[in-house]
Amino acid sequence: MIDFDLALQIVLDLANPTGTEIIPLENACDRILAANVNAPFPMPPFSKSAMDGYACRKEDTKKGMKTLEVIAAGEVPEYEITPGTCSKIMTGALLPQGADCVLMVENASERNGLIYGPTPSKDNIIHRGEDLKEGEPVLTAGTLLRPQHLSLLASCGTSQITVSKKITVGILSTGDELVEPGHPLTAGKVYNSNSWQLMAMVQQMGAVPTYYGIAKDCLIQTQDLLIEALADNQVVLLTGGVSEGDFDWIPVVMLDLGFTILFDRVRIQPGKPTTFAVSRTKEQYIFGLPGNPVSSFVQCLLLVFPFLAALQGATWEPVTTYFPLKGDYKRRQSARMAHIPVRINPDGTCSPVPYNGSAHQAALSTAHGLGRIPVGKYTLKEGDPIEVLLFY
Repeated sequence: MIDFDLALQIVLDLANPTGTEIIPLENACDRILAANVNAPFPMPPFSKSAMDGYACRKEDTKKGMKTLEVIAAGEVPEYEITPGTCSKIMTGALLPQGADCVLMVENASERNGLIYGPTPSKDNIIHRGEDLKEGEPVLTAGTLLRPQHLSLLASCGTSQITVSKKITVGILSTGDELVEPGHPLTAGKVYNSNSWQLMAMVQQMGAVPTYYGIAKDCLIQTQDLLIEALADNQVVLLTGGVSEGDFDWIPVVMLDLGFTILFDRVRIQPGKPTTFAVSRTKEQYIFGLPGNPVSSFVQCLLLVFPFLAALQGATWEPVTTYFPLKGDYKRRQSARMAHIPVRINPDGTCSPVPYNGSAHQAALSTAHGLGRIPVGKYTLKEGDPIEVLLFY
């Protein structure tokens, strides 16, 4: 059994980045940026009004100002602001030459055809280049593109973007006890949930999952399904069959197919029986994840996510922060780093959710994240800080 940090390092060291491709911006969400993007021009490209009002000179607002024109967003001003003049301006409109502030419309009044108002406490101008100067970095290679990134790229005039090619991931489950959703559930059977969980998680990381079904507890069938998945995919995720039971064939099949098992036990809870294997050519990889759904989720989050990101040239780490614990928490053993489902409370504390162990899927559905308890720590007292890996 190896420490989690060592397992993660082994995984990342073997991630050889994929190639790149150019795609339309509208298809870029959840893809990984493959090249740095710099600002092609100052952002914003011109100084503009931050609100509806009157573009003018600060020194003139109390003296009265003659209105020259009305400037709508997208229009080019016809007149320069000179002493004693102003132009009515809409939010986002180009600031006319000579103006050094915008008098808010709600602070302005009209008397005898002139506009008056108090001297603005701030200029109410969005200045050219105040967000980014020309040539400054906009996004760096390795960024997992989310909607806010696409908006920024569109603001740069980008219509096509260079991203890493998607990783293909085969997914299969093992176990005679599993039944697919939609089929009758008989005595001793449970529905297969891990595969659908992993399919969704893989998509979150910009990879392309393909489901290959359930392998029964039979060496030949397990081998046949794994061969099929490896024929089409660079990475294969499978759940179950990696422990030490009489019907756990996965390690045997991995070795028979020419893979080297780099670890098969990780000092972590849940998810100790996690296996990682690499082909002799180091071009294909297999993760054998535990069969219990919480264990499978945790190991996908902590090991598979960073690996898929690294294959696409990115660095991925869960968003973590510390919250004071509400109430006490105690665990039975402390030999492994533990992860427990927690909720964030309105008062800024966090509380463990009811959790019966690694088969308790409902605990994840109500949690905001995973509370991490270090090796050697048995108890946490109320108010103690606990590291929380936030879901998103």
